[in-house]
Parts: sequence; C-alpha cells; structure tokens
Amino acid sequence: MIKTVKQACVFNPVVRDYRMAQGIENLSDLITDEGDGRAFFSRNFVTKGMEQLFKEGMLRLSGKSDQAVFELTQAMGGGKTHMMVALGLLARHSHLRPENLPEELNSRVDFGQARIAAFNGRNSPDNYLWGEIAEQLGAGDKIRPFWANGPKAVDQRMWKEIIGDEPTLILLDELPPYLQNAATQSFGQGTLADMVVYSLSSLMSAAIELPNCAIIVANLTGSYANQTNALKQAIENLKSETRRQAMTITPVQLNGNEIYEILKKRLIDELPDERVITDVAEEYAAQVKKAESGGYIVASSIEQITEQVRETYPFHPSFKHLVALFKENEGFRQTRGLMQFTARLLKSVEQRKSDDVFLVGTQHLDLEDDQVRDEIERIAPALIPAVTRDIADDGNAIAETIDGELGNDAAQQVMTLLLASSLSRAVGGRIGLSDSEIIEFLSAPNRKPNEFLEALTRLREQAWYLHREDQRFFVKETENLSRQVERTAKEIPQPKIDQALINRLTSILQPQSRKAYQDLQILPKLDDLKLSGPRVLIVIRADGKVPPNELQNFFDYQQDKNNMLVLTGQDSHLADAVEDRLRELYAIEQIAKRLKAGDTLFEEARDRSEEAEDRFNKALSAGYNRLYFPSVEVTDDSERLLAVTIDNGLKIVSGDQSAEVQIERLLAGPSANYKLTLDLSSNFEEAFAMAEAYLWPSGKDNRRTPWKDVVSRARSNPAWSWMPGSAGMDTLKQEALKQGRWRLGEDGYIEKGPFPTEKSSVNVMVQASGDDGDSILTLTPRHAGDSPVIRYSTNPTPSKDNPIVDDPETFKTSEGTLYFFAEDPSNHYEAGPPVRWLADIKVRHQVDPAADKRLVTLQATPRATMRYTIDGSNPKDGAEYAAPFEIGSNEVRLLVYAQAGEATKTADFRIAARGDTSVQVDDAKPAKLQKKRVTLDNTDKVFGVINKFRDSVNTQFKGVRIEIGQGEHTVSVRFQEREITAAMIEGVVNSLREVLNDHAAPLAVTISDGIAFESGFDVKEFAKLASLDLRPGDVVQEG
Repeated sequence: MIKTVKQACVFNPVVRDYRMAQGIENLSDLITDEGDGRAFFSRNFVTKGMEQLFKEGMLRLSGKSDQAVFELTQAMGGGKTHMMVALGLLARHSHLRPENLPEELNSRVDFGQARIAAFNGRNSPDNYLWGEIAEQLGAGDKIRPFWANGPKAVDQRMWKEIIGDEPTLILLDELPPYLQNAATQSFGQGTLADMVVYSLSSLMSAAIELPNCAIIVANLTGSYANQTNALKQAIENLKSETRRQAMTITPVQLNGNEIYEILKKRLIDELPDERVITDVAEEYAAQVKKAESGGYIVASSIEQITEQVRETYPFHPSFKHLVALFKENEGFRQTRGLMQFTARLLKSVEQRKSDDVFLVGTQHLDLEDDQVRDEIERIAPALIPAVTRDIADDGNAIAETIDGELGNDAAQQVMTLLLASSLSRAVGGRIGLSDSEIIEFLSAPNRKPNEFLEALTRLREQAWYLHREDQRFFVKETENLSRQVERTAKEIPQPKIDQALINRLTSILQPQSRKAYQDLQILPKLDDLKLSGPRVLIVIRADGKVPPNELQNFFDYQQDKNNMLVLTGQDSHLADAVEDRLRELYAIEQIAKRLKAGDTLFEEARDRSEEAEDRFNKALSAGYNRLYFPSVEVTDDSERLLAVTIDNGLKIVSGDQSAEVQIERLLAGPSANYKLTLDLSSNFEEAFAMAEAYLWPSGKDNRRTPWKDVVSRARSNPAWSWMPGSAGMDTLKQEALKQGRWRLGEDGYIEKGPFPTEKSSVNVMVQASGDDGDSILTLTPRHAGDSPVIRYSTNPTPSKDNPIVDDPETFKTSEGTLYFFAEDPSNHYEAGPPVRWLADIKVRHQVDPAADKRLVTLQATPRATMRYTIDGSNPKDGAEYAAPFEIGSNEVRLLVYAQAGEATKTADFRIAARGDTSVQVDDAKPAKLQKKRVTLDNTDKVFGVINKFRDSVNTQFKGVRIEIGQGEHTVSVRFQEREITAAMIEGVVNSLREVLNDHAAPLAVTISDGIAFESGFDVKEFAKLASLDLRPGDVVQEG
C-alpha cells in the first residue's frame, strides 16, 4: 500500500507558524562573524546561479579571474542576500570550502580568510556608505576626511589605497533605498546621491584593477515609493555603470525545478526513499490514465507522468503550474513569498483531519485557518469575499453546503484549486483552468473523476463568484451578473461585438499627425499581417488568446521587425472587462426597452444604461494600457518587443490630448528608451550618428551602401529609433546631404563620412566655342589655398615647366584636349590628379552641286582629324578627310569620326537625294535633333515643352541655359555639357522663382548642343511647341 505524505515525510516544525522574516538572511551576522556557517549550509540548496557565483567569486578572490563585479538579478525576495551570505561565509571560513565547493574549484582557491565589507542600503550610517565600507576593511582613518566634515565623493585612487592587494569581498545590498534617502540631501550643485553614484562607480573601476577584489551588487531594478526625478536618475546612472562592468547572475531560476528543491530543503526535514516515491508516482499515473480512459482528459504517457511526480514529490505536478500563475504578482516576494505560501500549504496538510493526501496540491489549502486566509489576502485581497461566500465559512459557504449534500470534499477541492488558479494579477497573467485540467489535477488514489464533475456542475449553478470564459473556470472578485443580463449578453453575436470594438478603437486611434504610426490594424489575425507597408499600430486583445510568447514569436519571424508597435493590456482582468462592459451595454439597453415604468427593474435598468457608456469607456481606457515596441534587450542583445505602461490608461479624447499624441510622447520619453524622435530638427547630429552605427553594414570599409538598404535596415533593426512620420528617413537623408555629412552617388549608393581630405582640383566651364575653333574656358581652382596657381598641358604629367594660366576667367585655347593642374603655394592642400578637359568637337558638312554629282565639304572645330564613310560602315575605319569629296545624286548617309587629341566626336548626317527638300522622320525610332541652337523665348513655350516631356526621362537636353527675369535683373543658369531632363528644368525654374520671390518671373531657355528624343514622333511634337522648322540633316535616326 502506498504511503500518504504525512506517513512518508517529516515536515520542518517551522511550517506551523512560518514568518517570511525567517527566510531573510542578515548581512550583519556575516559582518560580526556570528557562527562558523555550517548551520547555514545545512539548510542551503546550491542553485546554478549560486554555483556560478561561487566559482567566479572565489577565483577572483584568488586572483585567477578577470571578472571583478557581479550583479545579482531577481525581484524582492528572490535569494540575492542569501547568495551574498553564502559567498561571504566561504570567503571567510576556509573549513567550509571542501564541503561546499567542487573539488576542482576548491583546489584552485589558494587564499585563507578574505576581508569582507557588507553594506545594506536600508541603513544610513553617519560616515556614509564609503565610510562604512572602509571601516569594515580596517581603513577607518584613511576614509575619515571623506565624511567627518561633510560628505566627499571617493575617487578610484583612494579606493585602491583602501583595498590594496589582500583578498577583499564587498557586498552591496538594497542600494535603491539608500539612494532614495541620499537624493533628498543637497550638497553644492547636486545631492548626496550624486556622490554615492560617483563613489560606487569609482569603487567598481578600482576593483577591476585590483586582482583580488570582488564586488557583489544586488540588482537595482524595482519599485520604490515616491521616486523623484533625482532618484530615478541616480538609480539609472548606477545601473548603467554596474551593467557596463558586471557579470549578471540570477540566484534562482523560478521557472525550473530549483525553487522546489529549495522548498524541500527548507521546509521538509525528511523525505522517503526512492521506492516509496516511485510507488506513489506509479499509482498517481495509473489514476490519471484511468481518467483518460473514461474520456475525461487527454494525458501524457504513464512514463512521463511518473517522471513528473518523481521530480516534484511530495508536491503535485500542478503545484508548479499554479504557483507560476501568480508568482509574478506585484509585491509577491518571489522565493521568500513562495516559501511562506508553501509553508501554509504544508501546515494545511499536516492539520488535515483525514490522512488522505498522497501528493500536496493547492486544493489542500485549509481556508478556515487564519494564516492561510491571510496568505490568500496578501496575494489577492479582492478574492476574500469569494472565499467566504463560495469556499469556506465554518460550514456556511456554498462549497461546504454542496459537500455536505454529496458526502465528500469535492466541491471545496474544486473551488480551492480554482481559487489558486485565479490569484494572478501580473501583467499578462493567465487565470483559470479547463474542466479537463481540473480532473487531471484532482485525480488521486481512492477518488473518482465523477465526484469532481458533479461538484463542478453544482458550483456553476450556485456559486456567486465562479466564472467561466473560453472553456476556463476561474474565481473572480465580482459577483455573477444577473441571470437576465448574462443571458442577453451572451446572445449578442460575437461579430457584432468585435466590430463595435473595432469601430470604437478606430475612432480613438486613427492617425492624424502620423509621427509614431501611419497605419492601424485592430484585432487582426497575426498570420494575415504584413509589415512591408507604413509603420503600423497593431491592437490586440489582452485576453490570453494572444499571449506574450505568441506575440514575440510573431515578431521573431518578421523581416521588418522595426515597423510595428502593439497596443494591448497589462492586466487580463481589465482587458476582459472591455468586452464584458460592451456586452453589458448592449444587454442593458435591450432589457430596458422591454421594461415598463413601474416594473421592479425599470429604474435600476435605466440608471445602469446611463452609466454603461461611462463604464465601457473607463474599461477600454484601463484595459488598453500596454504598448509593445521593438527594441534590443541590453542584457543579452536579443531583439525583443519591450513593454511600456500607458500611465492612467488610454485617453479617449481628441486634439493635443489624444491617444495618438499620448503614444507619441510615451515613445519619445525615457520609459520607452526614446524610441521615437519627435523633433528631428533638434536631434540631427544624434540621428546621423545612430544611422551610421545601426543602418550601415559593419566594418570600417563599408562606408557606401544603397540608400534603399539603409531604409530597409531602419525597418528591420529594432535598435534603430523611429524618425517622425513616413518621410522621416528622407528628411534625415536630405539634411545629411545638405550638411555634407553624407554623399549620394548617381548609382543610388549613399556614403557616410569621414571623407578623405580634399585634394586640389580645377572646375572647367566652357563659356563659348567659336567658329574659328577656339574655346573660351572659365577655370575655377578648388582646394588650392588663397593664391592658387593653375598650370596646363596637353599630356597628363604635371611639371613645373608647364605654362601657367594667366586669366582663369577667360582662358582661350584651340586644343582639343588639355590637362589642368591646381597648385597650392602654401602646401596646405595636397596636389590632386590632373583634370582633363575635352573640347566638344562640332562637325559640319556642306553639300554643293558639281555637274551631275555633288561635292561634300567637312569642317571640324576645333581643328581635328576626320575619317568618314558613306556606306553606313564604322567611320573610324573610313577614309581620312583631306579635301571635299564627291557623292552621287541619291540619298546618302554620311558618318564622320573626328579626333582632336583625346577628344572625339561621331556625327551622323542624312544627305537627301538631289532635289528632295522634305524631312524624313520615322515616328517609332529614337531620334536626335542636331540643330545648333534652339531658343524657347517665352514662358508659354518653356512650359509647353516641360508639360509635354516632364515624365520622359530619356528625353535629354544638352547645352541648356535657363534665364529668369528681365533686363538687369535677369538670372542665368548654365548646364554646359550635362544632359538634363524637362523635369530638371522645371525644378530649377521653380527653385529660382522661389528664391527670387517672383513666381511669375518671365522665362527663356536656350538649348545649344542638341536634344535626344525617345522617338521621331517626339521630335515633331517638340518642333511644333518650339515653332521650329525642321530641315534635312536636322534629325538623325539610326538604321
């Protein structure tokens, strides 16, 4: 026969009157060296975190580790002080090491007794934190000048002098309360908190340089009452300094089995041998499988169930699951809180009248016991009315009444189990159990599933506080809605409720300023969402249907991770109330319509109808108060959706207090790590630096990258802060280009600085090209100092013998190719490479009659060697032109290749047949207008051409001069050799008119070096717009 828990185990007597304070270790005991530590380690379970701290800390004190600072991270009551005391005892008492350290580690520890200083931030010594530490290290005299006549911050040098080379362990616990007090004490331009942060930062820096010094800091995260801005800043500064230097260690992994091993070690003096545990596990597994065979549940294999029980014995496997639901409640003291809760549970089992408990579960809580009831009130005070009315009240509760009728305790076990499953008040907490989970958790030897199902059926009919939603049962602090309202509310079709909620949220959240988000998706199916469009605000219910892990999974699989934010709730109870209130609103309105004046419920229904709208709005505001945004977790660099709370709930108003503005300000503030930049104009430098760090490829040589890739990385990298609005990235780019911080190449690549030092150069602009073959150039030296010298040559090799340009403004040359060199006589700028200038060779032809033939004369300016063909072959391979040559009377295609130095030009002429004066243009083929000069001499003609060819990127104008204004007020812009489009001409015109503040200024445009068109048809259209008569030879088309 298997043994009950009371038969097989011996509980520690402490469970009968456990106080949370009993689980709190005292650093002062370590300081005063009370005891030799054996009693401590006899009730200590070594967790993975403790093993890590032992290894790293002891090796550091032995001078064999580079890690000097350690941060213990866990909420209040998580075991941080316990770990500090454990390490302190090992550092002080060498006799404890062989018993508590692995042999390999113990063999590497070679120091005797370490000096120990321990400081608890809930103390406030007269000699301040630094004086207290130094006093404990025997350096009281050295530190006295830093506190005796008022506080003075301690620098790194002094700490090194105080600590020295001896093995030294410094323990810092609960620093925020000390900082809270220090922040209220002003000294000079700051506070005592500023000095504390500086002194501790100096201490950590000193410890790194002292090979035998280790510092342990309890984590600085947590809530402290009435935080001032000064306190918040002090804590943040200290956290930043600590995390920069510290190794992070978690004392107890609350999601694993460590905590349960601790519970066994501390609360149970004797456990049975493995055979007894195996018997219980196998019998329990058999009972669960029986329930499965009866169709009540779907269970794991017998082997899996047996192994689960062996791991958790004497606790029921459900204990870990149920405690996990509420251990994150605000104010729950993690390990210590769980220790007290478990002690109350074991006390309930020990004093239970019937010895029928084979595995301890939350269903065994004795809610008649004052301490047990106090424990429930501490965790979830709002549920105490439910306890009294539905579960336990000296035989008067509903469950007790049902058990009396059925002759067992099934109803009390069901309600107590459901109560434990409903204690969660944590962010995103899940509550309740399904009927199959209830049967699985309550299955036990000598009990039948039908007992619990019958009890559950009766409880659903009678209990005041038992609720059911989405097939899950849970205990709630509110009484059941009246039968009539509940029935009517349930009859409202879900699509109608969903659409009503969508409509409400849309009107509240519709983007107006569009700085934080530009799109809105409310209650979508995550699988259907695409993040490739504008930045989107996704609104989901916080009702457990989309739990945080599912939301994170959705985020993990997105390419554009940084293109979304999620609005939901942090309290599932409040989120549930949104739909409840919406259904209530509809239900009450329908009921009120059916009632008449004088009916019993008429006045109440009318009052509730007037209040329902307000209750719904409040529920909506309170329920949707959690915002998730993409970020990078500082502890492990993982990409996460981080949460921030919307204080006081979502605003339902409009204007500058709207929900959108509220979200923008929240994202732009410190609580959201300044995720959104609202005012880019005052943050350009910071934004430039961030973009260069996060949006460019890694590596110092990767300074060029496609702009589209920069934009793509901004959408996908959660470390990147959001620019305001959909055009924020373009605004950033334009400003960076304007300031010269970045450069944009014609290939679409953008380059970040620093750029190489500029070398000397020469800008060459053609003023005129005369018919005599001479070109008049304007030469502008760049990066050549205050007295630049320009030399020129026909070859690219610079020489001091090269002639100097006397008049850079009007330099005249007949050469086809020249190289210009800029020199800086002061040698401030390095000489750059030569700038090659190539003349624009103009080739002309003239056809004259010669008897029955025709004579063709060619001319090139500047003078050039010419070759030609008249059979369509490559003119480079044609005959060299020496004198006029004869052609026949038929149409001829004349191709000419001209070369002057390195400058070349290929000309294509169509010589019509003798007597043919028509212009032959193929509408479908590309064409070039080779007329020497075309003038659009008024505004109508200019905009006629612009409007026609604005969208034609392949229509290119060369040698364009734009003139705006009249007479002496005319402004001229010349593009020289650059080919430009009609859209570019329009952009220049509009910009100049804007600058001149004359939007009706008259226009004239001259095109001197030809136009390339997409088709012959476009040539004809241009000729009409420009009032141009086309002549033979003006239009050239290939083929």
